[in-house]
Amino acid sequence: MKNAIRLALSAPGSASATAPDWILLLPAGDITTRDGRPLRNVDPDAILASFLADQRDMPIDYEHATEVRAAQGLPAPAVGWIEELKVEAGEVFGRVAWTDEGRAAVEGRSYRYISPVVHLEPATKTVLRISSVALTNDPALYIKSLNRREAPETSEDTAMLKAIAKALKLTEAATEAEILSAIATQETEKQALSTRKPDPSVYVLRTEHDALVVTCSQLRAENKELKDAEAEKEVVALVDGAISEGKVIPAIRESELELCRAVGATKYKERLSKLSAVLTPGEDGRVRADPTKVVGKLDDAQKEMCRRLGISEEDYLKEIGTSA
Repeated sequence: MKNAIRLALSAPGSASATAPDWILLLPAGDITTRDGRPLRNVDPDAILASFLADQRDMPIDYEHATEVRAAQGLPAPAVGWIEELKVEAGEVFGRVAWTDEGRAAVEGRSYRYISPVVHLEPATKTVLRISSVALTNDPALYIKSLNRREAPETSEDTAMLKAIAKALKLTEAATEAEILSAIATQETEKQALSTRKPDPSVYVLRTEHDALVVTCSQLRAENKELKDAEAEKEVVALVDGAISEGKVIPAIRESELELCRAVGATKYKERLSKLSAVLTPGEDGRVRADPTKVVGKLDDAQKEMCRRLGISEEDYLKEIGTSA
């Protein structure tokens, strides 16, 4: 089958074939896997450069044990090591140093194919490097990470991808590449936020903010005290003015002060505007100059005062200190 990557053994029926020193790891150009996924080997020199930069031999194992079993903490012994890569006509080959077990597995035809683990550039599907190679009898260049055919994606896998896409505010139809791109973008933004300095024209230090809040609270309290003092001065002036005009008797000054505070200066002024004087200016309401006044009795002006205040004549007499 085209693009199936076989070990370079001799005739298929030969049991005496020797394990090859050089094996084809990756065909040139565009490649289609057995399960229909595309990848590209268009920059083989980059694959070689990655191998050299890694500065270690590449393991050959059984069925991708390096990628699967080792990740689970299980033994994943190598059956060979790729010690060198080369490019011929765009194809990538590896020179193998087999272990005794690996050589026996190949020459005894227990395994007949190899499957490289490739790493891709997400957008172009270009192979960037090869991290390990497996002996397998089911090759396919599966492009996620293990290049062997695998079972179809399950409904559980699909549900998980949809959940991840939703968490990233992507559509449920988002591809794995789009999901990985969104995760990378979020990480980049997180890093940018962690290093960005706040704009001093917009943000202030918390200590400065707290100090300003305390100052504003103090200023509000002081302002309220000033307003209350001014309001009290006006109340006193209104009541004392009403007394001096004879509209309120001095004996009930405290009651009038409480009334003015309760209803406010404006309403109290309206009330005063509707009252006429019941005493002559300077008269205290306790002793009147009228020689015809009967002791223990109220004159007409005093009765009018009782009516305005809503008190009985008896209580008024007690208030002004006159016995009935």
